Amino acid sequence: MAEFTLPLAACYPASRIVLRWGMDPMVPRTMAIVGGGPAGAMAAERLARSDSARVIVFEERLGWEKPCGGGLSYKALSRYPFLAEATGRGKCIRDVEFAAGNGASVRFRLRKPLAVYARSVLNQLLLRRAQEAGAEVVADHIVGIRSSGGGWELTGRKGTYVAGYVILAAGARTRLRRMFNQEFSSRDFMLTFGYYVPSQGDLLRIQFFEDFEGYAWAFPRPDHLSVGICGTMGKESMAQLQARLHGFMRRFGYEAGDAAVFSHLLPALCPEGWENLRLQGPGWAICGDAAGLVDPVTGEGIYYGMRSGELVAEAWLEGLPDLYPERVRDEFGRALALGARLARLFYHGDFLGAPVTTRLVEFGARSQKFREVLQDLVEGTKSYPGLPARLYLGLTRTLLEVGAGLLREACHEPAVGRQA
Repeated sequence: MAEFTLPLAACYPASRIVLRWGMDPMVPRTMAIVGGGPAGAMAAERLARSDSARVIVFEERLGWEKPCGGGLSYKALSRYPFLAEATGRGKCIRDVEFAAGNGASVRFRLRKPLAVYARSVLNQLLLRRAQEAGAEVVADHIVGIRSSGGGWELTGRKGTYVAGYVILAAGARTRLRRMFNQEFSSRDFMLTFGYYVPSQGDLLRIQFFEDFEGYAWAFPRPDHLSVGICGTMGKESMAQLQARLHGFMRRFGYEAGDAAVFSHLLPALCPEGWENLRLQGPGWAICGDAAGLVDPVTGEGIYYGMRSGELVAEAWLEGLPDLYPERVRDEFGRALALGARLARLFYHGDFLGAPVTTRLVEFGARSQKFREVLQDLVEGTKSYPGLPARLYLGLTRTLLEVGAGLLREACHEPAVGRQA
């Protein structure tokens, strides 16, 4: 990972920043970006390349690991080709298996592969690009933000800072959100638990459970497997989540042993959360996980984090920051909000006498159309507005295929009990 190590000279100490900002007439044009993950780094890079403002990224952890797989869908790779070209340390995933709670499963090959990075490598890569564009990185953790003299005063563990505009991109658990927006409720999160299993593999495996909002996964990473589970907060205890995960691991032969354990909160806004969401106000904006911009069904957040960082930067550079929320809604926000409404049907709905997730897996094993729906969910190439119609179209074709198969079998079966 050495090629993505940030040079220490670029990480300014707090005292130096305070002195420089205290004499700097550019304070109103200073952008403070709190958080250096995909959303913050992309916003910083886009703003810094314009040379229209001084861009400061506050990130205490200069490259950190995260429980998610670091998987980048074809949608992300096609928009950001540098991700595929930047390093050979990633992992290419082509084979996927979905399993249902009743034991059914379907395996298929992706039309467009996923690229997987350790999140520490990915975060370092994006922060380095922001630095190369001219952004400054301050190794401090911001614990407070308040309005001050038409701008903002930011309090860190190492110093105090001022800026004219603040972009909050500090992740799902940040307590700074309350300075600008109402807090997310427990229903707006999924709780994750899992292990970094010291094993190698090339198959991405997902298992659904009956009447459970979430899923278990085994995600191949460059040097280990991320094996875990996520479920809506408050629906089951941690002990129940662990029991489900351990059952998944026994079913497929994953051994935890002395593997490192992780637990994390994943934003997955409920419909009410989307209705109450504010992304921007006078002198501030929120993007990425801090804004809850994550697919509520699949959990994909890297692409939406990166894209929201770009959108907030572009709106500010155009002198139209108020357009940022509208652009998010138009490009993907409405689709994600629809996904939140469909999530309950997806996880709790009944489809021809069985859970929707079970039927999706069963029909996927029989029908190419249903396999294409599963492929689209993984590849991120289709949005939720067309999903119900595609499911019912796939159902019609599947029933015709199954009916034709049963008819063929009946025609070739010998009559039972017929006398010679």
